[in-house]
Order: sequence, then structure tokens, then C-alpha cells
Amino acid sequence: MARILGINGFGRIGKAILRIALEKKEFDVAVINDINPDNHNLAYLLKYDSLYGALKDDIKADQKGLFINGKRILVYHEKSIEKVPWERHGVSRIIDASGVHENVVKARELKGKVKQVILTHSPAEHLVDRFVIMGINQDEITAKDLIISNSICDANALGPVLNVLHREYGVEYGAVTTLHPWLQYQNLLDGPMMSFAYPGHVYSHYVLGRASPMSLLPKPTTTVSATSRVLKWLDGKFFCFSYRVPTACVSSSDITVKLRKKATVEGIKKLFRGEEKRQKFKVFHNNTEPLVSIDFKGSEYSCIIDQRWTHVYDENHVKIILWYDNEWGYSAKCVELAAYLFDKDAKDKK
Repeated sequence: MARILGINGFGRIGKAILRIALEKKEFDVAVINDINPDNHNLAYLLKYDSLYGALKDDIKADQKGLFINGKRILVYHEKSIEKVPWERHGVSRIIDASGVHENVVKARELKGKVKQVILTHSPAEHLVDRFVIMGINQDEITAKDLIISNSICDANALGPVLNVLHREYGVEYGAVTTLHPWLQYQNLLDGPMMSFAYPGHVYSHYVLGRASPMSLLPKPTTTVSATSRVLKWLDGKFFCFSYRVPTACVSSSDITVKLRKKATVEGIKKLFRGEEKRQKFKVFHNNTEPLVSIDFKGSEYSCIIDQRWTHVYDENHVKIILWYDNEWGYSAKCVELAAYLFDKDAKDKK
């Protein structure tokens, strides 16, 4: 059975997904859709990346698309996902990395044309058939699930950790503070903050419009609400807060949790070492070295637990520090999810 994927939206995440897919060779990417009308520019931005370096692959472009090592990928320039004839080119699954709300709505019109559309964000619940965090609930996906959200990078990091803690100790409540690098839509200098998801919309949270390289920007975050769409027990038990920080990649989460059962530092460390050894996907990694954020650039893991800072006090309160590459690590989860679904096709056929 052909394993052919399409990518809708060829920004930072879309390009990372293609780079990882080229490396993993789990499936073929046959079609890309992006509103940038210049295919040569798309080829250039794929080939050369300021964070992740230059690809060794031979990449060329013409009016119809890209050539990667001589193999063509067709490129369309439609504003809406349903306008692309994905099925004509054998695409059975699409990763929508555009982040545009209208594409989530219009993806429903692809029913009967493709098997599934994977979203790289966590929109309103009524728009999605299944919210997924790899390592927690990917096995719950059914053939009826057309629109699948792969949640957000922060939830991909937080969710698996809380899931394991709740299973072993019981989680009563807690708080998380995330530190997230600047994003492409932020400003270099002060000004209004324009939305990617809703083109033309200006954020009412004015802080986001401040110069991103100059300050820590305190802001609300959907980390817990996105996580609770998969871990239903979490709803109402966690407070969350976020900073946008003046770095280009790698996020961190500072988690404090009240547990029902008593815990020790060594017990917590042993628990997550065991999870890393047993896992099917690249979810958990444990770090004990004196590293800084840039050292985790390019990591494919959902969450890297920095065990230097694991702390237990009063036997029930635990502090855990996480690192995760918000671009590469999250994109790797999208590739893992797509590969898992293609593998599921083969198993179901048997």
C-alpha cells in the first residue's frame, strides 16, 4: 500500500517535517501546498536553514514544484486546503502545518478524498475528531477520525510526564511555567501583533507586539488546556503561565506537582529512566549533563527531563524541569504519528 503524504503549509514546521521525512524514509511526500508563489524561494529555504544547517540533498525547483535528489514534489499555491487535488496524486494523508483556522474548517471537505488530516496545533474541540499526544493515546485513533490534532509542542512535553506521574503516584494539582522561543509572527520592533491563524486579526494581548529580541514577554498559554484534551483528569487542576524568550529554538517547562503518594528524588529518576528504556516512540529522554538550551537543538524527543534539577520536598511535592526543541522535536512527532498511521493501514489490511 502506497505511503504518500501531503504537506499543507511550508513554513518552519512544514519544512522541518519534510527534512525529517527525507531522513527517515518512512513515507513519500508527493505534494506541498503553500501560499508563497516562488518555488525557487521554497527550494532555497528548504536547502539552507539558519538553525539546522544546509541539506546535503540536491534540491532544485521549477514552475511546477521541487526536485529533491531528482524526485519531483508537486507544489500548489492555494489559499485553502480543500482546493488542492491531493487525491489525484495518491496522497492519503495530509499534515496541515499552515496554522490557519480556515484550513481546519475546510479540511472537513476532504472526507472521502484522503484518510486523515493531521493538524500541527490544537484548535476548538468541535473541529477535531481526535486529539493525540504520542506516547499517551495514539492507539485510540480509528478509521473514522478524519481530523486529528497532534496537539502543540508544550503539551507533547508536559502530557507524557504528567501521565506517568499520575499513573504511579496520583496527581492532585500543580503549576507549569513554559519558556518558549520567539515565533515567526512576532515583531522585531514594537507594533501591533498580527495573527497567523486568523489573517487580518490583531491580538488584544498587547505584550506580544513588543520587540521579541529585547525582552521576556509574559503571556497566557494554552499548554494545560491543550494537554487536558488528551488527559481529561487534568482539567481544572493545573495553573499555567508562559514567557516568550529572546532565543531562536528550544523550549523549557518548569513543573511543580502535588502527588497523592509519597515520592523520593531517586524514585522519580528511576521511574523516568525506565520509561525511556521501554518506550516505542521518542518521547522521554533523561539528561544529567550540565547543558544549556542550545545543546538540545535538533532533539527528536518530546521531553528531555533534566534530572539535575529534579527535586522532592515534603515527600509529596515534586519539581521537574523539561527541555524540548519546539520546532524539530514537535515536527518529529508529526512524522512519527504519520508513520504510525501508515503502519496501522498495513496491520489492518492483514
